[in-house]
Amino acid sequence: MMNIQTRITDEARVNMTSKGQVLLPKVIRDKLGLVPGSRVRVGINDRGEAVVLPDTRKETPEERRARIEASIRSVAGTLNTGMTTDEMMRELRGDDPFV
Repeated sequence: MMNIQTRITDEARVNMTSKGQVLLPKVIRDKLGLVPGSRVRVGINDRGEAVVLPDTRKETPEERRARIEASIRSVAGTLNTGMTTDEMMRELRGDDPFV
């Protein structure tokens, strides 16, 4: 449960997109140490304010494996060239197909 009781030291006004997305300004991302791919926690504190915090919890090996496997499954079978794997590898390497 998030409970932020301190005053706000840095503030920026931003617009929310039609999808409900909000861009965190660079100055805020930099101060929080957020880089592309960073995970954050989002919640509502006891004053009804939205709070965004860096997620400092480390991913377990099982969670990492599940995340990677899900990523691989999401793209599996999406490259449909009509070639076999061997043909694709020859094409990628630039091998002469008649050798």
